[in-house]
Amino acid sequence: MKLKLIFTITMGVFAGQLFAAAPVVDAQDARAKQQARSNQQNQLIAELVLQINQLQQEVRQLRGQLEEQDYRMNQLAKQQRDLYLDLDKRIQAGVTAQPENGEDTANGGDLASAGSDVQDAYNKAFTQYKDKEYAFAKSSFKTFIETYPDEALASNAHFWLGQLHLKDKEYEQAESRFKAVYEGFPGANKSDVAVLKLGQLEEARGNKAAAKGYYQRVVTEFPDSTAGKLAKAKLKAL
Repeated sequence: MKLKLIFTITMGVFAGQLFAAAPVVDAQDARAKQQARSNQQNQLIAELVLQINQLQQEVRQLRGQLEEQDYRMNQLAKQQRDLYLDLDKRIQAGVTAQPENGEDTANGGDLASAGSDVQDAYNKAFTQYKDKEYAFAKSSFKTFIETYPDEALASNAHFWLGQLHLKDKEYEQAESRFKAVYEGFPGANKSDVAVLKLGQLEEARGNKAAAKGYYQRVVTEFPDSTAGKLAKAKLKAL
């Protein structure tokens, strides 16, 4: 009986110690820890969202800068293209100035002052050219050259006749006329444009090497002329 009592008492003490050693979980403390973790996660997410927004803003700014630079480059390219086309149009027409009186002054004057048979004959041919009566102009310029081969205006007549042949893709005849200006009339007011035309003629033939040679000659011999500037642009384009 005593042994049973002692055993019971011993077991009770042991059980009391066991339950006393077991940790007591506080539900409120667990909820607080869970809330703290949740708050940390929310703060981290908020920081990530803020960083993403900042990166997106920087990307938009960079994109805006790129678009602005692209616009400026397009504008510069357009200006250069317009300048090139304007120069080319002037050279194609052979006219670098048009006074208010309406008389063309293609590199020194194409409509001469009336008062002689030479001047009247040239003015007739050039007026036909201006009025786009090309067949008549071609015939008139040929007649002028045959009649007045040594006159100063003959160099201009050769040039315009070369233009007409070039327009009709008569390359050999055009080449002959442009060379006549440069080689037959040293210092003629259309010498630079005539050499430029030889380059354009070779380019039309597909002979880029010969075209470059003529363009380089224009740049070297007539660097400050309109033809020289256009030849420089042509060299860059080839």
